[in-house]
Amino acid sequence: MDKTACQQFRHLVFLSEAERFALNDIAELLLPEIPAVVEEFYERLQYELDTVPFLEGKASALQKMYSRWIASLFSGTYSENFWDEQRQVGLRHTQFGIPHALFLAGFAIIRDLLIGRIRIVAPDSTLALLAISKLLDLCQYHGGGAYVRQTEHIAVQSLRKLSQIFSPEAFFRESALLACQLVKADGAALILCENDTLHYAFFEGLPVSYRELANHTFAKHEGVAGAALAQGQPVYVSDYSHSPYAMSSFVASGLRASLALPLWGPEGALGVLVVSWFETRAPNRLPENNWDYLRLLSDMLAGILHRAQLETRLESLATRDMLTDLPNRRALPERMAGAMARADRHNSFMTLLFIDLDGFKPINDHFGHVAGDHTLRAVAESLRSTVRKGDTVIRYAGDEFLVILEEPGYMAEIEAVIGRVLQAVRRDVIQDDVVFSLSASIGVTVYPFDEFSPEMLIHHADVAMYQAKKAGGNAWRLYEGESKLESDADRGQLLREFQRAVDQHEFCLFWQPIVDLNTLQITGAEALLRWQHPQKGLLVPAVFLDALECSPYMQIVGHWVLETALRQAEQWHQSGRCWDVHINLAAAQLEKADFSRYIESVLSQFPRLHYNAVWLEIVERVALDDVMTMAAMIRSCRDLGIHFTLDDFGTGAAAIQYLAELECSGLKIDKSLITPIRDGGKHHKMVCALIDMAAALSIDIVAEGVEDAETADHLRTLGVARAQGYHFSQPIPANDLDNLVIQSRSRIGLEC
Repeated sequence: MDKTACQQFRHLVFLSEAERFALNDIAELLLPEIPAVVEEFYERLQYELDTVPFLEGKASALQKMYSRWIASLFSGTYSENFWDEQRQVGLRHTQFGIPHALFLAGFAIIRDLLIGRIRIVAPDSTLALLAISKLLDLCQYHGGGAYVRQTEHIAVQSLRKLSQIFSPEAFFRESALLACQLVKADGAALILCENDTLHYAFFEGLPVSYRELANHTFAKHEGVAGAALAQGQPVYVSDYSHSPYAMSSFVASGLRASLALPLWGPEGALGVLVVSWFETRAPNRLPENNWDYLRLLSDMLAGILHRAQLETRLESLATRDMLTDLPNRRALPERMAGAMARADRHNSFMTLLFIDLDGFKPINDHFGHVAGDHTLRAVAESLRSTVRKGDTVIRYAGDEFLVILEEPGYMAEIEAVIGRVLQAVRRDVIQDDVVFSLSASIGVTVYPFDEFSPEMLIHHADVAMYQAKKAGGNAWRLYEGESKLESDADRGQLLREFQRAVDQHEFCLFWQPIVDLNTLQITGAEALLRWQHPQKGLLVPAVFLDALECSPYMQIVGHWVLETALRQAEQWHQSGRCWDVHINLAAAQLEKADFSRYIESVLSQFPRLHYNAVWLEIVERVALDDVMTMAAMIRSCRDLGIHFTLDDFGTGAAAIQYLAELECSGLKIDKSLITPIRDGGKHHKMVCALIDMAAALSIDIVAEGVEDAETADHLRTLGVARAQGYHFSQPIPANDLDNLVIQSRSRIGLEC
């Protein structure tokens, strides 16, 4: 309500000059009565209404304010300054924390007292009675309007502050403080529903005697909280100990009054926000104008709780393998860290088993993915039932599993568990009279004898597993240090060299052009990692990539590759070369739970980059480890405008139907399929089928490993639009690729 509206109201409720004089005339008679009027006003306000909690400690300040205000009513001068003062009176009521209902009740009492006094001191002054009634209407309009505006402003500010809080605990504490300020309570607690019980989650401002009930659980129908949930609405009891909802343990804690606000989500009750009075005297009833605010606070808190529960569920899904219902490799860091901490705390062991299935690939290839998936589920269930309750079984990747054995008593117990695991995996898989045998190769490492980081423990168990596999499989090997493993003797040195390579910037990118087979123009380039080794010269990935992927440096190098390739792409795009840029992603990068946010953050560093020219490549074996999770990740990233390509298609066990599920925009046909296609036969038929399938799914195809003109021509006649290989160019530095464009324009047309 602004000043213009107030002025318009004053014109409607007009105070005449005669009425002003009438008030001024009786001022001399009334002014001596003002202290008695104020004292009586305060007594009636205090004892006739349920206002004690709101007036405690404010008597002196309120009496002074009302004394000045009543005296001003009989001044006879009602300028704009006077009306500004009325608005200030309304604002001061909000500062004192006086509820709106009490504010209005105060005006009614003042009106009654002043009219009574005027009738006593000036019984014949009818005009003064009319004037004071009008004047109080005007004052209430101005003061009440300012009061409402201020309380709304405070409410909006409080809600805006709340809307910027995303932690459930922080949001509860802030909303609890607001609720307590609103109803003059001592503190609040958050009670959560879990099945048919209620339990405490957070406390704010409550005495120790109450907080000691933190571990107390009670039935969903008990107490004030249970009543609020049962009735589906807030429940307030001003005398808790004599209420039908009283519980002895809470009465003993000193609880005097309680307000329970139910919190509802889309799927039902989430919990209850309980506001409590211990030392402060509680009102018999809560002011009506507080209820909407309290309900809004509880609704917002319910929204935060529901979102937190959804995030917990999503996190659980992100760390669970959809095929076997086991934890997946994203859950591994937390599980490993917890197990190692418990081993340290209890002065015990933690044993890690790295399990790789022997003979799974023939089962998957011959019987198909349905049989392969069934086998993996059966193995997972066998492992789960074999280990102890406190141990963890994780599906690490494909046909690899990890088992974390916590606190085994001695080595014989570890060996007994390993023996049971080998027996649990061992089986024959039979279909149509065809039999394949399945067994396991297991690598074992024991912490703290092997006292390294979780990542290195996994690496060590992996190394030991390969020793078991080299021994013929269906066996296990204990990790005994890199120096004792013949083929891995230089791994420790290699890890140190990786550290140096990262520190000294020895890694670099080479680029292989991707060519349009119809125009022979460059349409893109693939970024390929190289290592400029100070002693061994330029190394290709085949020499070091397997070891790098098993090391903790893969994340660092993978991030560098992504940033460096995007920076080069941005430079090309700014110069007018609108090439697609293909960038290989490591499995370690794809394991990030927040991968889409990670990609978005990296892309934001390159504002002049054409996002629709970015193709992130995923190798087939990584993509099919968890098809559903990978598909969800691709969908979330595709909103950024980038594309995904399934790389090395044809080297693994990919089923064609998975291409549709993954929703990749492209695939690269591996050299192993491209090289033999001119000879006809099954490779030719397979490539033709892939081309038809890709066309039906609108998937872009790139043929890899094209090494001669005849293969390029053959692919073009089959309908393959783009290819790369040594026929066009070997991988070269970015500057050389620019020169290749310039030099080749007069030859085979390799240009943008």
